[in-house]
Amino acid sequence: MPTKRRALVLVQLAYAALSAAAAVALIFDLGPVSHAINQTSERIVGAALLAMGVGALAVARDPAANRVMLRVELVFIAACTLSLVWKMVVDEGAGPSTWALLAGLVVGLTLLGWLAPAAADDPSTGRRP
Repeated sequence: MPTKRRALVLVQLAYAALSAAAAVALIFDLGPVSHAINQTSERIVGAALLAMGVGALAVARDPAANRVMLRVELVFIAACTLSLVWKMVVDEGAGPSTWALLAGLVVGLTLLGWLAPAAADDPSTGRRP
């Protein structure tokens, strides 16, 4: 397995595990993660994270065949990042946990964007790099 693909698989497995952990915390109102957003939407966000984690497992298994799911992950993480930045600007400040979350989102977005397979890497397109 090429190094870049192996790194993508590891990032996807970590994303799946972290999504599942955050989803459980949000759905069942456990720990400080559950207080990051209001009570009405935290279960919806938890369900979305759980679904994204399941998608990450599919990407880890076969990145080229699941490029669409990888793009959905990128859009989801980018939207979460922008929403968090907006909240930080509007609320005029953020605690250490918010900064840590923002750092994780930016690192994840950067890694997934860099490690994502290009269309030329997909044997079904008939193109070669």
